[in-house]
Amino acid sequence: MKYKAALLGGSFNPIHIGHLSLIHDASAFLSIEKIILIPALLSNFKRGSRPLCFEERLHLIDLAIMDFHDIYSDNIDIEVSTVERDRGGVSYTSDTVRYYFDEYNEDGKVNFIIGDDLLENLELWHDFDYLKDHVRFFCFNRGGKRRDVDGVEIHFFDNEKVESSSTDIRSGDFSALSGRVREYVRNNGLYRA
Repeated sequence: MKYKAALLGGSFNPIHIGHLSLIHDASAFLSIEKIILIPALLSNFKRGSRPLCFEERLHLIDLAIMDFHDIYSDNIDIEVSTVERDRGGVSYTSDTVRYYFDEYNEDGKVNFIIGDDLLENLELWHDFDYLKDHVRFFCFNRGGKRRDVDGVEIHFFDNEKVESSSTDIRSGDFSALSGRVREYVRNNGLYRA
């Protein structure tokens, strides 16, 4: 099936090859025209963390998109949204879905890409009842436990998992960074253990 757009949110602290692979897999499995990357200003589930500043993460995302087009030949439009920064405060997926609903709903639901590692706590997401009614989740292999969630439309895909971890990167292992991102991180002393 052909889809016009899907949202992909996250802390992107930092964006890495696992994220790029996820975009590629979504393009391949879904025949999708556009993916909208939505970096969180302050993740609801990571309130105690201190991510790299939003503008720095945004710059890394721009570099990663350039790397994506060097690595993959996918004909997909990748857009970066600052909606969660512009809104301010804690970033809630439900607020972002509401923001994009009129423009990007397909058959009454917004397409949202997640990894199966997020399924364990899906019911804990803010305004979960709204998400159940307004989101179609496209769930890709990230090494989590797959499960159906009552009342939620979830489509599972058997993509090949790419080993990557933001936690490892923040600890100083830059092997999961794409070329331009790795160079920028090293040259600017980011994520030093």
